[in-house]
Amino acid sequence: MKKLLLTLALLLPLTLAFSQKKTAMEGEKTKVYTLMGKSWMVTKYQDGTKIYEWEINEEDYQNHRQTKPSRFETNFIEPELGINLWPVDQGAPEVKPWGSWYFAMNTTGTWKPSRNFRLKSALGVNWYNFKFEDTDLIAVKTPEGLDFQEFTDGMGTKSKISASFVNLTLVPSIQTNDGNLRFGLGGYAGLRIGGRGKYVYEDENGDKTKLFEKSNMYVDNFRYGLRSEIGVGEVSLFFNYDLNDLFQPGRGPELQAMSFGILLTD
Repeated sequence: MKKLLLTLALLLPLTLAFSQKKTAMEGEKTKVYTLMGKSWMVTKYQDGTKIYEWEINEEDYQNHRQTKPSRFETNFIEPELGINLWPVDQGAPEVKPWGSWYFAMNTTGTWKPSRNFRLKSALGVNWYNFKFEDTDLIAVKTPEGLDFQEFTDGMGTKSKISASFVNLTLVPSIQTNDGNLRFGLGGYAGLRIGGRGKYVYEDENGDKTKLFEKSNMYVDNFRYGLRSEIGVGEVSLFFNYDLNDLFQPGRGPELQAMSFGILLTD
């Protein structure tokens, strides 16, 4: 027992002196142990060396717990802005990208279990807008289905349909050590909460008139698809591709919608 105490007495000053040379830049991992009212802290560095600190007090222990970084981060407001498209030659009018806005407002949570992996979840509301290239076509909801008709009572200036969804998204990602390059691939599912059609035209006197069809426009009540995210530095881009048809079966063209744009915050 006396030899053990003598050995500890000789090693302790050397250990404390060596610990002063270590810095946080070497990537230490610290754990605190308590046994029979006595506490000690073990710090392990990337090179495999360990530093032991004996008899730490409660204040130091609480400070250590408070300064330990969390692996989960929350962003209560994360907007997305982009463009909606659908395939051409699928029985629907050609969509004009400028004006077919995609907008989303999400609350996100990101779990980072390791330096090179993270899992991001998002819950929010997004809006689909599809603006027709041909402003003389109007989307009309009939008992048989959605019909795209030529408008003859004036000169059309804007024609579009829109829908809104509550969406749940889950995207696992890999990234470089510094986080400057990221790539994620996941999926999403949504429930429709709104929709309408809008047509704007000018009559023979040049007066502008707006027509609204406040209904679902036969847009399907559910949507699900794949999502990818690519980040470089502080800029992140997204791409969504619906796996199911945009419209209800037999009530509209058989086509899948897609969206791409930028995450305004990440």
